[in-house]
Amino acid sequence: MEFPKSIFPCPIIEAIFEIRFKTSFPPDAIFGLVYNKLRQDFKNVENLPILQLPENLRLVDPNLKYKPYYKVSNEKFIVQIGPDVLSVVSTKEYVGWDEFSSEILRVLDRIEELDIIHKIERIALRYMNFFENNVFDNIDLDIKINSNNINYENTVFRTEISDTEFKSTLQIANNIIVLNRRGSLIDIDTFKETELDNFLKEKKEIINQIHSSEKQLFFSLLKPSFLDGLNPRF
Repeated sequence: MEFPKSIFPCPIIEAIFEIRFKTSFPPDAIFGLVYNKLRQDFKNVENLPILQLPENLRLVDPNLKYKPYYKVSNEKFIVQIGPDVLSVVSTKEYVGWDEFSSEILRVLDRIEELDIIHKIERIALRYMNFFENNVFDNIDLDIKINSNNINYENTVFRTEISDTEFKSTLQIANNIIVLNRRGSLIDIDTFKETELDNFLKEKKEIINQIHSSEKQLFFSLLKPSFLDGLNPRF
């Protein structure tokens, strides 16, 4: 099945590529090494709130393990950096996959030059899509209790879906406020946690595959009549 290259207006409010890794370098050295490679293109630097917590808590609390400590940004992208995590974020107006993936690869090339990654533990691509209507009326998802339909007035749905290569955490919520607007959110986090030893050598192919997996799940949710109203471009 062919999926659209884009829909308009674009519902994507945030897109994030994340890589989690192991390194033999001290936690407090990672940011300086990484930023030195990125500073020409990312002039704005910001400490994230997690740095207000004691260091011993940050290092031992499993809920904080993969949280970034710093954020660097330019007009189009954000890079978030932690002792064992790095993410590239497209915010504001989504730039499209071609430009976003090129930026991801460019940042990863810079990081690879540092030779600080001992092992990659997880890669993920996450898209958050906002719709102003009740999206449960427009997707192929049927939730019932004792064979009775629910009204979806205030609903949050979460599940994990696996395909051949990747897993996806799918979350759908309606009647929520995002960026001062009330509507619905389709949040898909597609990830891979195994067979990543050759990721850096094959990163372009794998990143495109993970994007295709996420995109297939997103468009498979939408009813044809709803998709037709989103001005799909093939």
